[in-house]
Amino acid sequence: MKDFIRLAGTLCAITFIAAALLGGVNSLTVERIAAAKEEKRQSAMRALLPEAETFEEFDGHEDIFMGLDANGEAVGFCLNASSPGYGGDIEMMVGVDGKNQFRLSGIEILSNSETAGLGANCVKDEFKSQFAGLQVPVTVVKGGGANGENEINAITGATITSRAVAAGVDKACESLNQALTEYIEAQGGVQ
Repeated sequence: MKDFIRLAGTLCAITFIAAALLGGVNSLTVERIAAAKEEKRQSAMRALLPEAETFEEFDGHEDIFMGLDANGEAVGFCLNASSPGYGGDIEMMVGVDGKNQFRLSGIEILSNSETAGLGANCVKDEFKSQFAGLQVPVTVVKGGGANGENEINAITGATITSRAVAAGVDKACESLNQALTEYIEAQGGVQ
């Protein structure tokens, strides 16, 4: 019985020390992680709307940012989006060009857990660049041959990832459309 109590006490002490160390490491890194994530988001927005000088949250929508040029004129929108992929959620930033008939200016993948060498290729420029200039909804074409104004070629061996990214883009643009509609209605309609 004494051995059991000593063993239980030792185990409790080790567990307490490990938990304290993990809590300490977390408190030291949480701000750095948040700052790095924010910098990645800001960098993505600057890449998607390079003519924007600043970005402001649009009308209380925390996932929609309006890009403003040096004169304070709107040049487009950047939208936070997430979509379930093969390996987990794919976090992305979607750019919408306000000066080009609200076509996509592009996408940036912020994080993903897709399969290395397959779905993880969604971060490569040859996949991401297909979104620039497209209209939504985005259609994924398997085996190449995408040539429509809303088509992209799927990543070879990663159709689920390709469709997940396209679905995230479509969902983000639907949210933007809804937010713009609400904003216009709140302003008394189009003048």
